[in-house]
Order: sequence, then C-alpha cells, then structure tokens
Amino acid sequence: MPRTILDVSRWQGSIDWDAVKRSGKIDGVMLRVLGSKGGKPYLDPYFARNYAECARLGLPVGGYYYTCAVTQRQTEEELAALKTALRGKTFQLPLAIDVEDPRLRSLAPAKLSALVAEAAAQLEAWGLYAMVYTYTNFADTALDMAALAAYDLWIADYRGKRPARKHGMWQYTSSGKIPGVSGPIDLSHAYKDYAGIIQRKGLGKVKGE
Repeated sequence: MPRTILDVSRWQGSIDWDAVKRSGKIDGVMLRVLGSKGGKPYLDPYFARNYAECARLGLPVGGYYYTCAVTQRQTEEELAALKTALRGKTFQLPLAIDVEDPRLRSLAPAKLSALVAEAAAQLEAWGLYAMVYTYTNFADTALDMAALAAYDLWIADYRGKRPARKHGMWQYTSSGKIPGVSGPIDLSHAYKDYAGIIQRKGLGKVKGE
C-alpha cells in the first residue's frame, strides 16, 4: 500500500498542521528547504516553522531543494546553504534534489546528470538518504537517467497513470486537497517505507551536527 506524501513550500503560506495531522490523509511531508532567486539559493521562509510543526506532531518529514547549478561552484554554494539549513534537524524521509529549472537545459544531459549525482553523493556522505526529483519530460530530454540510477527517483507526472520509469515516489497531482492547507497542493505516492529504511540505516541527520 503506497504512502501518501505531501510536499509544501512558501507558496502554501501558513499551514494548520494540526488539521493536516487530524485528517489522517498524510503519511509524511517533503518540505522545501531552499528555493532559488536569479539562480542563487535562499532559505524557504516557511521551512523552519513547517519543520518544527511536523516534528511536534510526529509527522515523518523529508526535504528538497531547488537546484539551478550549472557549474561546480554553484553546486558547492547550494550544498553549503543546504547544510546550514539542515543543521540540528533530523529527517525520517529522503532529501531530494529538485531538478527542473529551464536554465539547467544549457548543459548536456551527461554534464547535468554528473553535477546532480555529485550533489546526491554529498548528501549521502553527510548521512542523508538522497533522492532526485524531476518530471517526465525533463527526465526524457534533459537528463541521463542511467547516470542517476544509484539514487531513488521522485517523478512528477500528472497524466493519471503511474510512470513506467523506475521510481520510489510518484507525484501524481498538483491539485490535491488536504484539510489545513489552503489551495491546491502536490501529493505523491511513496512505494518504499522510507522512514523504516532510514531508521534501520541510521540515516537522517547531517554527520557531525
């Protein structure tokens, strides 16, 4: 039975997390940690509150950051900002690299995938469960998915049928409704017990923190 995962960012505003929990409709939450302005990473202004509320209510939580990195230096800048944001926090679900920005298409698929794989390897080195998020067309046209096969895929595809491409999570709608959240929201199915896997492997917290 797949688990239902909600993902949120600043665009959902102030969420009534007690209502989300009471609804019984959500098995976990993926929080946006970093957004991007003009290609530069910034801390999502609702990340700290959303994390604290999920932790208070015992909702399993993971995170993702929106990448615009097309150079080694930009990748390092994003990872440095991410590490600062994650300090002292524990995650029961994966940390995903959100790979969808149109600017990333300036790189050949092999080059872009190498940068993404490098970032994912760094997340794993920190002691986190790394995942790659993208949508079907981007995966088909802008990435070398074979080069990212070592990492679970979180795939967005809203056509109503589960994608054939191998994945661990499927974001199946951007127009979901959950009590406590105003407006339409993204919902995903998770096909692995990520919380169990992460707990057994002793992952979910940046090493040395």
